Amino acid sequence: MNIYIWHLVQAGILGLVQGLTEFIPVSSSGHLVVARELMRIEDPGNFFDAVLHLATLFAILIYFRREWWQMLVTAKDKIAPKTHLAIDRRLLWLIIVATIPALAVGYFMQGWIENNFRSLVTVAILLIIMGAGFILSETWLRVPKQNRNLSFWDALSVGLAQTIALLPGISRSGSTMLAGMYVGLTRASAVRFSFLMAAPAIAVAGGYGVYQSIRDQAIVQDYLYLIIAFVVSFLSGWLAIRWLLQFFQKHSLHVFGIYSIIAGVVALVYHFAF
Repeated sequence: MNIYIWHLVQAGILGLVQGLTEFIPVSSSGHLVVARELMRIEDPGNFFDAVLHLATLFAILIYFRREWWQMLVTAKDKIAPKTHLAIDRRLLWLIIVATIPALAVGYFMQGWIENNFRSLVTVAILLIIMGAGFILSETWLRVPKQNRNLSFWDALSVGLAQTIALLPGISRSGSTMLAGMYVGLTRASAVRFSFLMAAPAIAVAGGYGVYQSIRDQAIVQDYLYLIIAFVVSFLSGWLAIRWLLQFFQKHSLHVFGIYSIIAGVVALVYHFAF
């Protein structure tokens, strides 16, 4: 295969990995590290990561466009049943509250995390820990059949769960889904809240990545490479959201817990064997 064509294929693969794993609870950052290791390519840098983040942000904004509009212009959705997540202006403030912990921790610790938790071995171990956590939590946690109204402290608790996902190998969506169910949301509503609260965190991560790249004059000039990565990440992210909202109507996180453990073990075997 032509070297440049393979270069573009790599962009598509990384975009696919980001788009799917940003929402499927298996850790996008961890899988990107594994994918780059398997393809033996260097880290494309902050600007490329920012492009991938912005692609998944667009997927969230477009897929949930009605919900965002309703939060901005509607005072209250009075007809939403107890099993659904009520979409109103109060929910928008709860999403903002849930975002604050990750922004604060990320601001002070992102550099340290990047320098100490990007190795394949570390990611593999965290994948195994995350998978075991999913299985144990789903076994012990009694998921409510009806939602209760989220409080400020509930939203803050879900936000604290999101900070754990700053570690590559820990799933942001998975940790916030579990936290949402723990504070009183049904599984379907916890999934929806997890996706909605991802938007501001992803926007900040993408925006900060662009800022860093401009500051360091490290903007990737291969526009076709970036376009392919962006389009694939956006489309796969949109499809992942659609599929997961249906999947979690009837299924738990068990299958993703098992997958994460297997993926972590395989990554460890690959690292030490090859």
